[in-house]
Amino acid sequence: MKKFFLDTVFAFLFVLGVIGFFNSITYFRIFEVFDPIGEMFADFEITDIVMSQIREIPPADEGIVLVNVGDINRVGIAEQIRVINQYNPKVIGLDLLLNEPHDDLEDSIFLETIKSVDNLVIGQKLLYNPTTDEFDYSIGPNERFKDVGELAFVNLITGAKHQDDLKVCRSFPPQEKLRGRKQLAFSVKLASYVSQEKVDKFLARGNDVEYINYKGNILDFGATEFGTRYYALDVMDVIAENFEPDIIKDKIVIFCYLGDYLGDRQTIEDKFITPLNSKYVGKTGQDMFGGVIHANIVSMVLQEDYIDSMPDGWAIFWALLIGYLTVVLFAVIYKALPNWYDGITKVFQLMLVLLLASLMVYIFHISNYKINISYLIIIILLSGDALEVYFGVVKNLFTKAGRKSLIKVKKVFSS
Repeated sequence: MKKFFLDTVFAFLFVLGVIGFFNSITYFRIFEVFDPIGEMFADFEITDIVMSQIREIPPADEGIVLVNVGDINRVGIAEQIRVINQYNPKVIGLDLLLNEPHDDLEDSIFLETIKSVDNLVIGQKLLYNPTTDEFDYSIGPNERFKDVGELAFVNLITGAKHQDDLKVCRSFPPQEKLRGRKQLAFSVKLASYVSQEKVDKFLARGNDVEYINYKGNILDFGATEFGTRYYALDVMDVIAENFEPDIIKDKIVIFCYLGDYLGDRQTIEDKFITPLNSKYVGKTGQDMFGGVIHANIVSMVLQEDYIDSMPDGWAIFWALLIGYLTVVLFAVIYKALPNWYDGITKVFQLMLVLLLASLMVYIFHISNYKINISYLIIIILLSGDALEVYFGVVKNLFTKAGRKSLIKVKKVFSS
């Protein structure tokens, strides 16, 4: 029994070594031939199925209104702000980078207009400095506008490393430090004007990164499964006051770019792929503008409907525990049923992976909790073949009988 226990421990360590080896050669891109397959699934997570296909359609959030600025200039945007502001919104957020100075008259009109807004939040983009490992710079309102209203950052987490990479947005940082001073995310700052208590509760979770519990989109013609959860006004709807005043009073109003017109599916500027994308594998098109993502975050914070996730420490613990038990089971099969080993282990691997994936989907669906099974699945999928290599090759190299069999093979070829 002691010998068998040691065998399984060494076998499990060998499995982990194999995983580390494959991880290192993948890092050096030895398997580039498989990149097209990897890219197809790189933007996919199992929980996307829950977000886009399984859960019930949430009700529309009537506390948030989005205003499309389209391609109009700052005088036009100023007129939009003037119209909206007269109907007493709770707060106006400008998801616009007002960094470049425009015509002096144009900027003067814009400045005088935003000064009349009681509660104003202006977005800026934080720039990371790898040398200092901090956000040292920002792109945001220029000198004429920066002291009007409050600043908040609009950065989202996409995983995109290059300009042309598809931007998949599942998470965001609730707060960051700019030159050592703490600053709130744009959406969190907007939510604070409705309920500081709920924002404090959200921040008290202490997470550097939060997953976004998406509620839906604006008019998107089928780009996402839960379309039209937020009310949006197009450029001329605002200027012509083609709306009921009640939809603005005491609401959060976000001015942002939603295409040249509402329903514009051609533009990809400030547009992201989200878990609500109707094509959840091999996603081919961005489905949600940044301003709508901010609206989804505001909803999540104010509705206190968060997504929790398993810490990496627990994910590694369960991967090691269940992975070791899997190796023990496979070792028993290898010793007791050697002729059946390949068939039984392959079936078991398939069933266990499907079971774990189903469990992950079920838990996320009923409790908004993401369990991390990626480490465990890798161990399960490699353990069967790796264990066979361990018993058939590695262990024999360290036994007298195993080395003798190699000498016999050498004599056969030399005779």
